[in-house]
Amino acid sequence: MSEEPIGIAATYFERVRNRDIRVAELFHEDAVLAGLGTLTKGRPAIADFYRGVVERASPSPRLAGPLMSNGGRVAGEVYVDFPSGATIHAVDIFEIEDGLIRTLTYFLATHPDRDDEG
Repeated sequence: MSEEPIGIAATYFERVRNRDIRVAELFHEDAVLAGLGTLTKGRPAIADFYRGVVERASPSPRLAGPLMSNGGRVAGEVYVDFPSGATIHAVDIFEIEDGLIRTLTYFLATHPDRDDEG
């Protein structure tokens, strides 16, 4: 795993795509995951979140373009595919510090239960 911010974000997407629950190891012990109006705080809670996501949804993110970075901040536009055939469009913003994710904030442009116009 690269210690560079873009490499860490790329490893994050690879682990999620491979349904590797070790994705939580990429986060600081007191990291924050924010999205959909919720905050998940701390590596143990983040590990539980990803374990549940992998078991329930098996998401497979694919980048819509290159990751963009400015220092420790990395942004990625992604499409997340699900076994059901649904796809969501999202933007993930990482704050990476000391080789680990300090915060990850995600924004959804579409929802898996709606069409692209909903």
